[in-house]
Amino acid sequence: MSKKMNIIVGALLQESNTFSSSLSDIEGFYNYFYREGNDMLADGNPANELSGVVRAANETDVNVLPTVAAQACSAGPIKREALDRLKQALLDRIEAYPEYDGVLLSMHGAWVAEDVDDADGEILLAVRKKVGPDVPIVVTLDSHANVTQTIVEQADAIVGYRTFPHVDYAETGYRAAKLLFSIVRNELKPHMRVVKVPMIVPAEAHVTYENPMRDLWQEAMKGESSGDSLATSLFIVQPWLDVAELGCSIVVVGRDAEWTKREAQRLSELLWDKRKQFDIGLKNVKDIAKLLEAGKSEGPIIASDSADSPGAGSPGDSNAVLRQLLELGVGERFTCLMSMVDVSAARQAATSEVGSTVKLTVGHSMSAEFGKPLEIEGVIAYTSLSGTFAFGGGTVANMIANMGHCAVVRIGRIHVLLMEYPTFTGDPAMYRSVGLEPLDADLVLVKSAAQFRAEYEQINHSDIYILDTPGASTANLASLVYARAPRPLYPFEDDFWMK
Repeated sequence: MSKKMNIIVGALLQESNTFSSSLSDIEGFYNYFYREGNDMLADGNPANELSGVVRAANETDVNVLPTVAAQACSAGPIKREALDRLKQALLDRIEAYPEYDGVLLSMHGAWVAEDVDDADGEILLAVRKKVGPDVPIVVTLDSHANVTQTIVEQADAIVGYRTFPHVDYAETGYRAAKLLFSIVRNELKPHMRVVKVPMIVPAEAHVTYENPMRDLWQEAMKGESSGDSLATSLFIVQPWLDVAELGCSIVVVGRDAEWTKREAQRLSELLWDKRKQFDIGLKNVKDIAKLLEAGKSEGPIIASDSADSPGAGSPGDSNAVLRQLLELGVGERFTCLMSMVDVSAARQAATSEVGSTVKLTVGHSMSAEFGKPLEIEGVIAYTSLSGTFAFGGGTVANMIANMGHCAVVRIGRIHVLLMEYPTFTGDPAMYRSVGLEPLDADLVLVKSAAQFRAEYEQINHSDIYILDTPGASTANLASLVYARAPRPLYPFEDDFWMK
């Protein structure tokens, strides 16, 4: 009777934005998702990578050895002390297991610390030193990962998400686990090839069910359909990283070394050829006001202030859209929903009586480089000292968002959800948790590049717009100053590669 396979499993996930002034700390993980040991597998979350790993393990009678699962909302670079604590917690849990055959880690791949460009690579390097050179390591990465040389050198195989908006977390974990099991059993010896493509493009154009990504994925899947590829991944990097290894990546894990090399090169050339197809059109707030006045929308207009997206590492504290809506008098005629992170204002509003009138200073408490605070006066419509909501399937199902102190302040027909802690804003559950119904609004503001589409396109598929606003996660990449990124780099330079 053969020995049962033991697989170490862990997850450390956060996306960084080096243009954001909101540094990440350990509290961001504790507030969002942090579990150790068996607790990280306890609820059988149907949407995350770990659940996919567990399903694969149950199908093949493999022991899962849990370590640490931690995730935080995107932010600026993580503080060194916080990264060290997370890394040590993972290493301590690994060391507690006397015997294991492989390691599967779920990571984001675009994680930066205040003193190092590649936090994911640092974690992987530490794990590799702990388990030794002969224990296979398979890593899952977000499709917005910045795949570095260190990540490639320390992993036996890399498996990325195939969807954006991301809805295939569990599937990704399942595929990665099956691949790892085959490696451990010596059923195959994978060859991994990575080609770095010197380009960045707006995240709003990364949607995988529309072109150019739809066509690119159809090409990528040909290798897996033929059986030559064990895992093909397209990493269209999130662009708000001013780091030395910035760029998109094609990663192919194949059965044959030469075929794998050719396939990675083929796909990288296709991506480069389609670079201009990622251009997007942006709207300003005046454009949105005119659309409201025209009254042709079949549902609420959905507008994204993606430049201030907490899901892309921005603080979520911009008041740019609110300021313009007030100046244009939009709230006098149309019902608008919007959110903003402001610790002081949220605490003051949350401790006020419902129905009372308050004067508040809101916005840019962290991102002073992008705007100034705004004085508002409004009526308190809702308060909570510990606001939470459960994400739907479009973000991370069954995970709970923690807004901390939160309140809804009504200024005319504009409803501003103030919150203490940033969270992913692309799920209607956020507004519904505080008594606001997006279906009843004329304009719904989100702060998300594209993840919001998974839920909001069910409300109004036709009237979705991205705003041209200031912020650390702007789609207007030319407005950001990249000092450390490699050059030449598209879109700042063009026609320099694949000649």
